[in-house]
Amino acid sequence: MRLSPLTRTRARELLHELRTMANLPPGPASKVLGRAKEIRFQLRNQGWANTYLAEKLDVAYRHLEVLLSARRWRQVSSVDGLRHEIKAACARAESVLTRRGGGRLTSA
Repeated sequence: MRLSPLTRTRARELLHELRTMANLPPGPASKVLGRAKEIRFQLRNQGWANTYLAEKLDVAYRHLEVLLSARRWRQVSSVDGLRHEIKAACARAESVLTRRGGGRLTSA
């Protein structure tokens, strides 16, 4: 993976893509999981990324790992609950992008 600088708009698009992955059917999807890993890498390694954003991206990714695994998703009490956790983590991560003032993320 190669790190590239992201605009606020592009970062939101990537978070939206990550959030959309929660709607996929449970089961193995290695290509999708690889894409999720790439999105997480890009967002958490930006100069403007903070620890809160990194934590939320990690939570979303860990839950996606379970949802998109061959067996682990069957051990979850609620697939819908897992999807909700992924979407909630993405929404919280997006709050970093929408916060006004104090950040260096200014390009649109």
